[in-house]
Amino acid sequence: MNRASSILNRFAAFWLVFCSLAVAGAAENAPELALFQRHVAPLLKKYCVDCHGPTTAEADFSLESIDPNLALGSDLEAWRLVAEQLQFGDMPPADSEQPTHKERDLLLTWIRQSLRQTQLPGVTRDEKLLLPQYGNYVDHQFLFSERLPRVTPAPPRIWRLRPDIYERQMPRLAEKVTDLANGLNVTEGPTFKDYAASYFLDEAATTPLLSNAKKIAERMIAPQSKDHALKALVSDQAPPTDQMVREAIEVAFRKTLGRAPSSEESQRFFTFYRKSAEVGDYQLAARSLLTAILLQPEVLFRQELGDGQPDEFGRVRLRSQETAFAISYSLADEPLKEFLTAAEEGKLATSAEVAALVRERLRDDSPLQEKNPRVLGFFREYFDYPFATEVFKEPPPGGTHLPQQLVADLETNIRDILRDDREVLKELLTTNDYYVNANYKPDKTRQVTLQMTTAKMQKYPTAFGLPLDWKWTLERQPISFPAEERSGVLTHPAWLAAWSGNFDNHPVQRGKWVRTHLLGGTVPDVPIGVDARVPELDHTSFRNRLAMATSATECWRCHRKMDPLGVTFERYDHYGRFQRLDAGQPVDASGEITRTGIAELDGTKVSGPTELMNVLADSEYVEQVFVRHAFRYFLGRNETLGDANTLQDAHQAYRNSGGSFRELIVSLLSSDSFLLRQSPLVTEE
Repeated sequence: MNRASSILNRFAAFWLVFCSLAVAGAAENAPELALFQRHVAPLLKKYCVDCHGPTTAEADFSLESIDPNLALGSDLEAWRLVAEQLQFGDMPPADSEQPTHKERDLLLTWIRQSLRQTQLPGVTRDEKLLLPQYGNYVDHQFLFSERLPRVTPAPPRIWRLRPDIYERQMPRLAEKVTDLANGLNVTEGPTFKDYAASYFLDEAATTPLLSNAKKIAERMIAPQSKDHALKALVSDQAPPTDQMVREAIEVAFRKTLGRAPSSEESQRFFTFYRKSAEVGDYQLAARSLLTAILLQPEVLFRQELGDGQPDEFGRVRLRSQETAFAISYSLADEPLKEFLTAAEEGKLATSAEVAALVRERLRDDSPLQEKNPRVLGFFREYFDYPFATEVFKEPPPGGTHLPQQLVADLETNIRDILRDDREVLKELLTTNDYYVNANYKPDKTRQVTLQMTTAKMQKYPTAFGLPLDWKWTLERQPISFPAEERSGVLTHPAWLAAWSGNFDNHPVQRGKWVRTHLLGGTVPDVPIGVDARVPELDHTSFRNRLAMATSATECWRCHRKMDPLGVTFERYDHYGRFQRLDAGQPVDASGEITRTGIAELDGTKVSGPTELMNVLADSEYVEQVFVRHAFRYFLGRNETLGDANTLQDAHQAYRNSGGSFRELIVSLLSSDSFLLRQSPLVTEE
């Protein structure tokens, strides 16, 4: 059996066993179902069914046929809503009979325990819960409470390459390859894009990838190619010998896959070449051979299957080469030599060895912080400020709007914070030192220095509230703005412009971002058919117009999670400029933190966005939510309850190092969640 077939067969076997384990898990859920029938169902009937039953489904929400077997995944969202309403006392309504504290606690305990069963690795059948926007569904309190006996990692996976890797690697395989088609799609929107569960290859994608492989194969044997072993396959002087073909196969494998072929692979491709030569000619056979190698699964997929003898808990370690590629692609868009070399030398065998190598790789004192591009990439995707360039705006009266420059200025700030690597999250949320038209660029000697562009930038300072006659000097950079006006990324004009509309602010989306990215909450999608427009009214502030549009009970049920947070940013207009008046009225930028379940946060009232940022920056809970997002980005999947120890260790590493983002990454990439896979072929007794 060839290696590719072996991999696919093993992967298929893994998932067949997981399906059987899911069925077994449903059977093991019988005690929970019995508890539901005996205690939970009577309470739902007593307090809920009158308003949410078969005849009177208020708010279009009925409990008549809700499935108590949460392992099946069909009613997970409904149960989450029930738990939220009970937790915050929203239901039953104040004018209805209320459950006792003991009854409410019993309902909540049963729902939470049942939901947690679905958050174990490999259990959920609802594929959408594997996507990045559903990461916050996993129970935060459980993840950061008591230590578990061990980490239960994710199952083995075959992970399609992200376009950045493909587009960087493929042109390098041959000289002067251009105009390669993009056959790999990427998810758009404010979520992490490189997720194992998000992508697949279909016929539409395969066609351009085949065309690319043919084009690259042609260039690999072209006269200007530097690979003499490959050019020898198409020499006009004589057909290649068997030894030359085998040598070419090894060169092509090393060049394309970063490894030598196995003896089985070498023989299989040699046979393929000979059969192709019999049908056509040896030059056509050479092109077919290289095209076939360029379409190997390893070229398009990351394989994280693990190998070796499972431990007593059924966990297997990634092979050394799998580990090397996994680390490389977590930090960059290409295989990194130091990790490939370490894999060949057997120096990726322990977590300590991995941690030491990752820590060394992360050392970077350069201004641009581009040694590990995916580190800066995390903050681009997390805050999504580059989207400012996609939001069209007319220039404001008396000023200008240059979103590309706003983004570049914000990134200068972020690069500085990453280079200092101290209290990274707090600095990102609270710094009031901004660069204005000052960016790191190579000078004529190729040395990277802080530079300014003065041409056509006369009105640009107005985006930051600076006067038109502001003096451009590097000595004044970064500029310290008043602490009550600016505080971190979320009050920077780039982020504010990204999270705005073409003509107005967007407090709902801004509040949703804070709720999901800093407070770890969830917000349902907008129901189909809802008119989400804010009325146009003269002499009325946007905050008041938004309140008019969302005051109905069915609207406020979701908007109360977002609007009290998002309206604090009304202190700025949709260009990101500080404002004291809106529609001729004094700006009301007050807000409140609610519905987090965290005692030290809930009920906190703030006077504006800078106070909100300082409150959140001081919260250990917000730090933990940040760690969860870093986990998702660098591991390419949502966390499960089995990753609790990994998350606790990563958070502790961040705190113990004085808020070092590098140490947070080291902890994640050397964790059992990253290095191990749960083999379903071995189960615990």
